[in-house]
Amino acid sequence: MTDESGPKGDPIAASGGHRAVFLSYASEDAEVAARIGNTLREAGIEVWFDQNELRGGAAWDAAIRRQIKTCALFVPVISRNSRARVEGYFRLEWKLAVDRSQMMAAEKPFLLPAVIDGTSESDARVPDKFHEVQWMWLRGGETPLAFVERVSHLLTLSEDLPAAAAGSLGSARHGGPIRASPELARYGVWPAGAAAQSAAPAQGAASEKSIAVLPFVDMSQNKDQEYFTDGLTEELIGLLTRVPGLRIPARTSCFYFKGKQATIAEIAQALNVAHVLEGSVRKSGNTIRIAVQLIRVETGYQLWSQTHDRTLVDIFKVQDEIAASVVQSLSATLLSAPPPGRTASLDSDAYQLYLRGHFHWNRRSPEEFRKAVRFFEQAIARDPNYALAFTGLADCYSLLPIYDRTARATETMPQAKTAILRALAIDDELSQAHASLGLILAIFDFDWTGAEREYQRAVELSPNSPVPHQWYGELLVNTGRFDEGLAQGRLAVELDPLSQVANLALGIQLNSARRYPEAVGQLQETLELGRTFADTNYLLFEAYANEGMYSEAVAAYARQKALDGVPASEVDTFHDAFAKDSWPGFLKARIQSLEAQGPAAADELASLYARLGDRDCAFAWLEKCYSDRSARLTHLKVDARYDSLRADPRFADLLRRVGLGS
Repeated sequence: MTDESGPKGDPIAASGGHRAVFLSYASEDAEVAARIGNTLREAGIEVWFDQNELRGGAAWDAAIRRQIKTCALFVPVISRNSRARVEGYFRLEWKLAVDRSQMMAAEKPFLLPAVIDGTSESDARVPDKFHEVQWMWLRGGETPLAFVERVSHLLTLSEDLPAAAAGSLGSARHGGPIRASPELARYGVWPAGAAAQSAAPAQGAASEKSIAVLPFVDMSQNKDQEYFTDGLTEELIGLLTRVPGLRIPARTSCFYFKGKQATIAEIAQALNVAHVLEGSVRKSGNTIRIAVQLIRVETGYQLWSQTHDRTLVDIFKVQDEIAASVVQSLSATLLSAPPPGRTASLDSDAYQLYLRGHFHWNRRSPEEFRKAVRFFEQAIARDPNYALAFTGLADCYSLLPIYDRTARATETMPQAKTAILRALAIDDELSQAHASLGLILAIFDFDWTGAEREYQRAVELSPNSPVPHQWYGELLVNTGRFDEGLAQGRLAVELDPLSQVANLALGIQLNSARRYPEAVGQLQETLELGRTFADTNYLLFEAYANEGMYSEAVAAYARQKALDGVPASEVDTFHDAFAKDSWPGFLKARIQSLEAQGPAAADELASLYARLGDRDCAFAWLEKCYSDRSARLTHLKVDARYDSLRADPRFADLLRRVGLGS
């Protein structure tokens, strides 16, 4: 362990480094780093940290370089102090570690950044290479058992890697052991694998009737067909989801591992499946080659593999063939029904335009929604009876005001409703369309009865689709039926366990149901799935505040602000306000900041004034929310932020107008 002035004593360990952990830190963090090192040592892990007084010199510098060159794991300690230090010996240590990592195989674990305060990853001033691996969060230098186990796991993994690599999956046919194909190779050993496994709920043995469809790989020469490979994967997931008795993790969970390094076994454990389907696509002009293989995870054996050479005109037939082959390979003794066929033929060009639109829609940002709209409109122009394209268009318009505070629901939601009614007129059996109509009825029309009817129909048509369960759960919780709603929310997470959206929604529902400790735990799990996802820290702020844990609430709020790119000086303003005037001081500072931005945050301002007890200002902003048809009013009946307003007749009147009161 070193600081920027040099190590304390001879850092070279007798072991030669094959099991040693190197801790690198700024001098201001010496005490915290020492606690981390001591905890690891108590667990039997070798840490290079000596407390002698030897400092500096060429011999010391050479020793440090040898240490970084030979250690098994490099742990940079990240904090506000390291961020503030634009120079320091620890930065040279970081560079040396990154340089060494560049010579390592991608699957070899080496870098393990550890954050000891509220410093955000986006604001940490670290080498780019650090962002490619999983970070650990050790508030105040606390070293929980999970951290010690993680370090131990990575050290063991590093030792076992050569043997594991020698026994990797192969490509023989007819049930023999298979070697890793180019597609499987991208799932090498993921340093974040342990986190992925811990993120999944506790599960029993995977059902034999279960399969995960991994994102197909674009093997085209120009690598420009990601939208097509993603779309093909989603189509197969959708087709297999409709097979009675077959468990298929939803799209978001399967795509969670895209671009990450993870073994097939780790993926299967996280998703609790017995089989994995993976494949690749090569597209050239109007010709495609789709290679696909089905693997039984327990044995690593290939149950079958197929290659399909087709033109794009046949793409729908190929998807049906692959789905049928999967079902057949699982044998008639396991599954009694084939996947349902398609109900309508589609134009190939319209389909590709739809895939492009859906690709952008999945990226969930205002700009990506607007790109998706253009592709959905082009697909509709090509095929005016393309119900899914109308559904995609409706979803863009209905979600845009939620993701973009500058978008006006009064402008986008009527467009969404027109599109979704057209989709249902074309195909009334489309589960997605019924769910989308339910969302519009709930968050814009405040028609709770109509929305519930549409959600129930969506669930009936596609019981294994997580989105209708999630949205239906939100409706039930918002209308005060907590147990029913949470059951739906938990089912959505069960169907899509690694979905950040489903996990976040369950956290919101738990907060609305006033189960604050559970809400905090759920939202922290969501952060593990993606620390920069949406407004997770803001929602964690609300749960902490509702529980009266104001210090934790302010810390969560500051983390999200930093993730949003707010300058550190502005973030410090909130910390200072809380330190000076406690919770009311923080609320006032936050109001001042929001009002300087304009009226886009009407619902947030309403809640802050309500927390302060300023009822007139709170109702003024709530009326603004109502005139804008803010979706956030759907929580009004159960939202603890407004408890101080409930005795006021104006609150009862507002509840009545949004359909939540008599």
